[in-house]
Amino acid sequence: MQRVAAPVLEVFASVQGEGLFVGQPQTFLRLAGCPLRCRYCDTPHSWAVPEEAAGAYLTPFEAIVEVKGVEHAADRPLSVTGGEPLAWPAFLAELGGVAGERPLHLETAGHDLAALRRVAPVFQHLSLDLKRSGDLAPPARKAWPDAELPATEADFDGLRAGQLGLLAERAAAGLRDCVKLVVVPGTPPAGFTPLLEDVRRLAPAVPLFLTPATPSSGGPTFEDLAALEGVLALALDLGLEPRVLPQMHRALGVR
Repeated sequence: MQRVAAPVLEVFASVQGEGLFVGQPQTFLRLAGCPLRCRYCDTPHSWAVPEEAAGAYLTPFEAIVEVKGVEHAADRPLSVTGGEPLAWPAFLAELGGVAGERPLHLETAGHDLAALRRVAPVFQHLSLDLKRSGDLAPPARKAWPDAELPATEADFDGLRAGQLGLLAERAAAGLRDCVKLVVVPGTPPAGFTPLLEDVRRLAPAVPLFLTPATPSSGGPTFEDLAALEGVLALALDLGLEPRVLPQMHRALGVR
């Protein structure tokens, strides 16, 4: 039987800084490797995939052992982040079988819809980062030659329908997911109109968070919120109920 493993970059206990469960004590399992290249990424060190001989490739069981090693009391909800954890669907699919009773959360861009559908039943919560093609550099195709990688606006438009349809299905089943949009200063708010219209049309019951982009170094600075205010106004005009939330772990100075 083939060994299922993924490169684990770090495991740590902290508080959730984003989305629906902000402020909740959680344990974080960060996987290395990401084929996307978001211009606002705050963890670019997680993009590269280490060689298996040199990197810490762990099975799901080994990863849970590491998780338990950083917790000081009862099991916490486990948030799997990256990088882009969806790059390792076999690992994610097996994680539920060894995680015990703890809730599993997945932070993902959902760039591979087939993989997202495959692993979604394992997770009690999906935090989906919707992407604008204008916020991404070209994807790392050489490093991920077999991956279906969205790049154009049309790619993301088609992908988004499937992503939000899945979240709507889960919401109807009583699961609590969320959608996040990162707003970069200077971005024309109208560029978010297609995303917001799709959220209203396809998944209006899923909570929507608007997050101002935080510089990758230093503390949070939000001198220019004009773009965020514009996107907020668009969302309200569409009848959505957005919530504005910066990255609270950055504001607190914790991981």
